Amino acid sequence: MDELVRQGLARWPNVPDCYGWLALDARGRWRVGQERQAITHTATIGFIGRNYFCDDAGRWLFQNGPQRVFVDLEYTPLVERVIPAGQVLALRDHTGRECRQPQAVWIDDGGSFLVRTDAGVGLVHDHDSALLLELVKRRDGTAIGDEELLSCLDPARSEPMADLALFWPGAVDLLPIELVARQLAPSRLGFIQHPRAPEARPPD
Repeated sequence: MDELVRQGLARWPNVPDCYGWLALDARGRWRVGQERQAITHTATIGFIGRNYFCDDAGRWLFQNGPQRVFVDLEYTPLVERVIPAGQVLALRDHTGRECRQPQAVWIDDGGSFLVRTDAGVGLVHDHDSALLLELVKRRDGTAIGDEELLSCLDPARSEPMADLALFWPGAVDLLPIELVARQLAPSRLGFIQHPRAPEARPPD
């Protein structure tokens, strides 16, 4: 968190929270207002990213000076890009934070990859999905055909994907892949897509 933000919090501790103004789309772009216009100013994007975090309730917010601005999520609270890191790969989320490898991996019923890092749950950018598909194998390391993989991703599938794993370059352990319904991902993975102000209690 920026030092100026800390100072603002200390000076004005009771500024009302803001809801419904700032949003994050599925490609990691910040959007504002009812028309959801994209923020393109580099310094503003950096400021939001440095002061973006999750509270104990699973709500993601931008600490804008003394004011908490809760973020509406098109999907996940982070959007991850896959980047080269020497002979291996790394992840960089839309705020610029990097990690060497994911801690857990899911594929949703639309075929999108979701990963968990130290920072939280992120959707892998759709431009990088094909790269991750090349890393999906059976747990014994054998390749899996396209038709069999599509069958594993079928939302009507009753059997768990017990045999699939992501073989991340440089990782010591393989990463088992779980299937998650997009509609259920927020509750299952622990984030709130659309934070709203608590309803005022009527007077006694």
